[in-house]
Amino acid sequence: MKWVFLCRLNLNAINSKLSAPKLNCVMSSSDILKTIGSIYCVGRNYADHAKELNNPVPKEPIIFTKSTACIVPFEGQIFIPDNLGRCDYETEIAIQLGNDLYQANQDRVLEALSCVGIALDLTLRDKQNELRAKKYPWDLAKSFVNACPLSKFRQLNDSKEIEELEIKLEVNGEVRQQGSTEQMVFSIPDLITFISQHIPLRSGDIVLTGTPANVGPLKNHDYLVAFLNGEAIAEAEILRT
Repeated sequence: MKWVFLCRLNLNAINSKLSAPKLNCVMSSSDILKTIGSIYCVGRNYADHAKELNNPVPKEPIIFTKSTACIVPFEGQIFIPDNLGRCDYETEIAIQLGNDLYQANQDRVLEALSCVGIALDLTLRDKQNELRAKKYPWDLAKSFVNACPLSKFRQLNDSKEIEELEIKLEVNGEVRQQGSTEQMVFSIPDLITFISQHIPLRSGDIVLTGTPANVGPLKNHDYLVAFLNGEAIAEAEILRT
């Protein structure tokens, strides 16, 4: 299977261009920080993860964002400042859009699905709990330096592929997280359709679709390997100093 990096984003796209041709996944890793428009994330989309953090399973998707300034390639060494406190890994299927969408039906959403990869939605857990207690947004716990490692992405050739995606994260050779699209509370098409009803989505935007159970803290020199459908597509060492 050939893996490619994320697609280039036309930041000048407007709603009148919603029928523009789908972009192709062609990009070098050196351009990764320059080419993504927005990152949309989904909270509590696996029931077991919601329960492990003592949260109710939502009745509709919980949407939040991460700053694109937090993106880092999921490779080599990833530095997370130790003075930020506890930082948890959350492994997620990431979908990149190939078309603009706004108030789209599910058929249009399926046509817009372009690429798939893995993201880590790194989270400052103590800060998030503090913000939740005050009923504040989570931004400070979700958008910090290197908070969004992204793997290489591959093109989706058939919309049915998203029904059979599995992810796994190993930390120091031990399986820590494992999940699949079958376990999601809201399917990928349903998530993106929901987001598009409220927010104009652009070609190149990334949607992180939620994390399975067994999130946990990262330690200095932890070695992470992420798998998509059994294939190791990203690995990195964590540096916390």
